[in-house]
Amino acid sequence: MESLRDIKRQIKAINSTKQMMLTMKIVSSARIRKAQNQMLDGRPFSQKMAVMIDNMRKDILDPNGPIRNSHFYRFFDNSVADKNKVALLLITGDKGLCGAFNAITIRESLKWIKENYDKEKFIFVVGKKGADFLRRLHIPKLNICAEITNIFPHVSYIHAKIILENFVKLLTEHDVYKFDLIYNDFKSLASQRLVSKTFLPFSFDEIKGEQDLSGFTFEPNMYSLFETLLPRYVATNIYRFLLESQAAELAARMNAMEAASKNAGDIADALSVKLNKVRQEGITNELTEIVSGANALSN
Repeated sequence: MESLRDIKRQIKAINSTKQMMLTMKIVSSARIRKAQNQMLDGRPFSQKMAVMIDNMRKDILDPNGPIRNSHFYRFFDNSVADKNKVALLLITGDKGLCGAFNAITIRESLKWIKENYDKEKFIFVVGKKGADFLRRLHIPKLNICAEITNIFPHVSYIHAKIILENFVKLLTEHDVYKFDLIYNDFKSLASQRLVSKTFLPFSFDEIKGEQDLSGFTFEPNMYSLFETLLPRYVATNIYRFLLESQAAELAARMNAMEAASKNAGDIADALSVKLNKVRQEGITNELTEIVSGANALSN
């Protein structure tokens, strides 16, 4: 049977752990407000940019239009690309203690790797957890093109521009067929949704414009507008993905720490009950010994 000292030591350790979990929950809840505001502020801009791109649909899809000469046109058409070359943008967290947040994205990335096992694979990974995992893999034709770590919870637009620059470089140098995306989307403080989809080439089915701009005249010209607008649109979307993942990670950590502190409290309560039982048993044994000794002396 454990001694009172051992049980008290366990209760002290559990309460210390519980306090640490509560502190991490408070920190995450404070950070998530800022992350949520950043994410919500960025959504309308990203959606409006998508509408502007869709308004240019006829000019982009025009087989004889000037936009066909832009290297950014590859973001819409992969008919001349190599189908045996694919790329992935994987967004995970930099730290753990956030429930299954990192595990589900890494599991989905493994599924993606298996589906494209025989193809040349190029991966852009954001987050230390994903980068550490991918470095341990020894899979043929798997290339880690870029690692961006230790940016959460301080994501900025410059990180999205860095990813975009690597995207463009990969398109021009390796003629990649498509870019896929895996990340956690923020739904609410209580839930996050895993997103796994094709990011590039763009599908006009996912966006809806407000009007057709093909009849308008642009200065200096439609080509210049496209060259300016499209990189911003892609970078804005990448930035939104980073913000969504950042908010989702903080929400997952807050929920995980809340559950952990509750479990720690339950364990501490159970140990307190055990402590009282052991103490009561000790008192009962001592009283029994005293009574037995008194009876022996009287006899």
